[in-house]
Amino acid sequence: MEQETIPSVFDQVAEYPQFEYATTGNRFVNFLIDTVVYYMFNIVVLFITGAALAISGKTAEDIQEIFSNKAVPYTMALANFILLYTVIEGASKGRSLGKLVTGTVAVQESLQPITWKNALLRTLCRMIPFEAFSALGGNPWHDSLTHTTVIKKQKNMFTTL
Repeated sequence: MEQETIPSVFDQVAEYPQFEYATTGNRFVNFLIDTVVYYMFNIVVLFITGAALAISGKTAEDIQEIFSNKAVPYTMALANFILLYTVIEGASKGRSLGKLVTGTVAVQESLQPITWKNALLRTLCRMIPFEAFSALGGNPWHDSLTHTTVIKKQKNMFTTL
C-alpha cells in the first residue's frame, strides 16, 4: 500500500516569495528623493497657478495680494502633498520615485500590494508632526499605523507590482 505524503510546513513556506525589509539607508534615500519631487511639484503648481491667474486678467499686484495671504500657499502645499503622495503610491501599488531608485516597494503587512486606502492613510500619517523622526526607531508611524511596510523588490516578485 502506497503511503500518502503529507506536506510539511517547510514545503508550504517555500511557496511564499522571500523578501527583505528595506534598510534605514534605503528609506532615507526614498525620503530625500520624494521630498525633492514634492518641492519641484509645488513649484510647478505655483507657477501654473500664477500663469493661469495672469491669463485670466489678474495683474501682478493682484497675484501678489492673493499669495501674500499665507493660507493660500499653505493650503495649496497641503493639497499638493496629499495629492502627490496618494496618487503616486496608489497608482503604482506602493512605488514612488525614491522607491524606484532604491528598488523598494510599500506593501501591506500581509505582503499584498497596498490599496488606494493604504496610500491615502500613509500620506495622512506623514503629516503628523515629527513623524519623520519616528523612522529613527526603525518603523515609521506611516507604516505602523497603516499596517504597511517597505521591502526590497525582488525579481519576479509580485508580478502585479
